[in-house]
Formats: sequence, structure tokens, C-alpha cells
Amino acid sequence: MVFWCKGKKEKQLLREILKDTDPQFFKWAIKEIINWENETMPANSIHIHGNKDRIIPIKNVKADYVIEDGGHFMTVNKAKEIGNIIRTVV
Repeated sequence: MVFWCKGKKEKQLLREILKDTDPQFFKWAIKEIINWENETMPANSIHIHGNKDRIIPIKNVKADYVIEDGGHFMTVNKAKEIGNIIRTVV
């Protein structure tokens, strides 16, 4: 449950996304995430992160907003909460 999907529909959607993802891109993306050393944060950005993200654990980031029970797939299953945060910031 690396992506923290809930229910059959989300798991099916994730399977479709992974199936449609170019293997070379996926390999590149994982390498870039692991080796990313960015130290500059744009002034106009906000970081929304899930406390259950197993791909990029919360302990490794400095989030402005933390989504309870949010995993790496939270743009799907926590969209309402993310939208509420964005609306308050914008």
C-alpha cells in the first residue's frame, strides 16, 4: 500500500496510471526524487503533504500543510481537503 489507495476504484485507477507510465520515465523520476538536493523554495509556493506518504515520508519534508491520512495518492482521495487549503491561500 505504498500509494495509500482506498477501495477498488482507486486501486484500479492506480493500476491504469502505472500501466500507462513509460518505464524509462518512471525509472528517471524515482532516481530524481532520491537524489534531489534543492535548497531554494520559491516565495509563492505552498507545500501540502500527507502524513502517510510512504514514497516521500513526512519526516523528510517541511510541509506548510499536512493532510491527515494523506498518502502519495491523496490528490485523488483527499482532493476536497487539498482544494480547501488552496482556496484559503489563494
